[in-house]
Amino acid sequence: MSTTLGKNIRSYRKSKGFTQEELADLLNITPQAISKWESESGLPDISMIIPLAKVLGISTDALLGYDTLSENSSIIARVEETIASINNSGESREQRALRICEYLSTETSLNPGCFEIIKDYVQETANLSMYADPVLEGCFPDDMDHIQKLYKDAIRKGALLISHCNDHALVEKTHFAIAWIYIHDKDFDNAREHISVLPNISTNRIREKLSMELTFFESGFEKMKGDISENSVILFNLVASMINTFAENYAWWCKEKDEAYSVCDWCESVIKAYASRKSSVDIEHYLRVRRSLAFFKMVVLKRFGDDEGAKALYSTFTEEVNSEDLTAEQKEKIIQLLNNDIDHYSKYSE
Repeated sequence: MSTTLGKNIRSYRKSKGFTQEELADLLNITPQAISKWESESGLPDISMIIPLAKVLGISTDALLGYDTLSENSSIIARVEETIASINNSGESREQRALRICEYLSTETSLNPGCFEIIKDYVQETANLSMYADPVLEGCFPDDMDHIQKLYKDAIRKGALLISHCNDHALVEKTHFAIAWIYIHDKDFDNAREHISVLPNISTNRIREKLSMELTFFESGFEKMKGDISENSVILFNLVASMINTFAENYAWWCKEKDEAYSVCDWCESVIKAYASRKSSVDIEHYLRVRRSLAFFKMVVLKRFGDDEGAKALYSTFTEEVNSEDLTAEQKEKIIQLLNNDIDHYSKYSE
C-alpha cells in the first residue's frame, strides 16, 4: 500500500480537478496532510480511507491499489492483437468493422470492468454505424436488426463507463463515439445530449493555452518551448480533424462543382502549410488526412463527370508525395491509403 496509495491519491485528486487545498477543505484536514500523503512521507489514518474514497468518487479498493490494472493490461494487449488480426484479414472494410464489434461485444461482457476495451467497443461501433447508415453507405440493408442490437449494447456499456470511470479522457471519447452512433441511427436528440457535455473551443479558454503561460511565468521561455512543441501537435490534430470534416461533406454533398472543389483545395492547402514544419504534426494523422483531402478532390471531379481530371489529380498527388520530406515507407503508406479509398469507393472511380 505504501508504494501506491500516495500516487493514487494524487492521481485521483487531479482527475477530479481538486487542488491539495480544496481536497483538504472537503476532508476537514490541513493541506500539509494531503502533501504528506501524496509524497508518502506520511500515510492517512485508516479512519480517513472511506471518506477520502467518497470525496474522490472511487472505491476503496481502487484507492488502495487493489485494482485489476495488470489483468486489464493483459486483456487490452490480447484484444489489440485480435483486432489487428481482423484488420489484416483482407475482408472488406464494412465486414471487418462488423467482426470487430461482434468480437468486442463478447469481450466487454466478459470483462465489464475494463473500461479501455469498452471505450474501444463504443468507438468501433461508431465506425460501424457509418457503414450501416443508409444515407451514407448502407452496407447492411438485410442485417439491421443485428446492427441495432450492437448499437444498444455498445451504448449501454458506454453509459456504464461514463457513470463509473474516473478517467476523463475515456469518458470524453465515449461520449463522442456514442453521439456518432446516435447520429447515424437518426436519434438526433440523444446525440445532442452527448455532444453538449463535450468540451468546446469557442471561448478560447482552453487548458493548453493557459498551461503554456503558466510554464513561462514559472520556468521561463526555454521550458515553455517544450509545451509549444507538444501543443503544436495537439492543435494540428484538431485542425486536421475539422478540416477533414469540411472537405468530406463538401465533396459528397455540395451541388456546385467549383464551390466544392475550391473548399477541398483550400482545406488541402491549410494542411500542407501546417505540415511544412513536420515536427508540429502527428505524422500518422498527417498521412491520413493528406490522402483523404486528395481523395475528396477526386470525388468532386468524379461526381461531376471529370474522369480525366481525377486521373490527373492522382498523378499530381503521387508526384507531390514522392517529393515531400517523408520516408520511403511513409510515401508508400500514403499512396496505399489513397488506393484503398479508391478501391472501396470504386463506384465513384470507375
